[in-house]
Amino acid sequence: MRGILLLLLTILFEDIDTTAMHVQAFDRISKNGEPILTLDLNNGPIDTLDRLQFIRLSLEYIPIRSFQEQVNLLNPEEVQPAVIDEIQFRFSNDEFQPQDQRYDIRFRPTNPLIRKKTKELYQNRKLQLQTDAARAIDKDIFERYELIISWIETQQTLKLVEERISINKQRIEWLKEYPGADFFDANSFTEAHANKLKLWSDKTDLELKVKELHRSINLKLGDNIDHNYTITWEQNITLSAQDIETYFRSSVEHSLSEPLQVYLAQLAFQETKLEQDMERVNTNMGFIQTEYFPNRTNKSLLGISAGITLPLFHRNRADLMNLSLEEKERSLDILALQKKTTLEQNYWKSHLKTVLEKYLELVQLYTQMNLQEMRNTLQVLDDYEPLKTLEWQEMELNWKEIEQQWYFELIKTYIGYLSSKELLSSEPYIDWLDAKSY
Repeated sequence: MRGILLLLLTILFEDIDTTAMHVQAFDRISKNGEPILTLDLNNGPIDTLDRLQFIRLSLEYIPIRSFQEQVNLLNPEEVQPAVIDEIQFRFSNDEFQPQDQRYDIRFRPTNPLIRKKTKELYQNRKLQLQTDAARAIDKDIFERYELIISWIETQQTLKLVEERISINKQRIEWLKEYPGADFFDANSFTEAHANKLKLWSDKTDLELKVKELHRSINLKLGDNIDHNYTITWEQNITLSAQDIETYFRSSVEHSLSEPLQVYLAQLAFQETKLEQDMERVNTNMGFIQTEYFPNRTNKSLLGISAGITLPLFHRNRADLMNLSLEEKERSLDILALQKKTTLEQNYWKSHLKTVLEKYLELVQLYTQMNLQEMRNTLQVLDDYEPLKTLEWQEMELNWKEIEQQWYFELIKTYIGYLSSKELLSSEPYIDWLDAKSY
């Protein structure tokens, strides 16, 4: 009996240690000890939407909330088997005589190793749900940044097209007003009219894109939506190439100790090992039985008996073999995911470095061109024509368009780089497009 008690105490303390291990793992997933998902469902409809607010609303996105509800429903303490697996009430009479009646109560305890492993298994599955939730948040926040960047880029491109429309309109008016002037060119006049259709088409395409982006934003907002809300995403864009370069140099050696995708694969591997352990110890412990002899006269009316089961032959070898194969497969999955995440991080780091260098070269080239000095030179020439001013403005627009394309390519690459390191969803949430936020 003393040995049985020692065995139970040993298992109990091991259970406590294992629980502490899972709590530590939970802290790694739950962002500095705080719950992964902190939901505030009392928010009313919004009327002004800034970038950081849109990003934080990711926690109230319905697919994310569904993960949290699953996590809350899963309680490892409640899925443990009961301490007593079975209670039997027995009656026996070996000679059909009243004096030979016997009453027994048999208790069959649950294997404590099964209880321990069951709790660990469901703790593991809860961690997998929490990790899935963290990955879903990472993905959703990245998608929100893509929407934000696309919205700002489209709005700025639309402004440039409107400037081109204004310049083209001015050219047509001047050519109409001075048809006999030296600077009048029939080809330019015809081309300006032809550009009206092209510029209208470009503007219309961008306006339709804005509507499509607006629809995508509404889908992300869900119930937190007022159809009259104002988007203020173009305000406070303070992120420059120099800011990105500074942060990139300071964080280039920083890498996650364990990306969520790899951690999830490791949890799946641990789950398979726990299932194997449960399969190996899946045997009855034995029984404890109390006995009552109501008609005894010369001996005690009560008695006790006990038995222990020796699992000499394991009946589930096929199941163990299948679990062993699954364990091997999941161990290979871990190696593959580790390699994949490393390659992905290296790609974003290399791509960001390249785009950053090219953007800085472009800025240097523009500085060397000095378009303002070129304009001043043209204006003092004797044969200067009014249309040259419009040509200079178009040249300036060409630069703005090229600079904008490369700037937003730099921003997109930067956000991809941060996402590969799972920094977009790190607490506390910040606006990575605003250099003043970090």
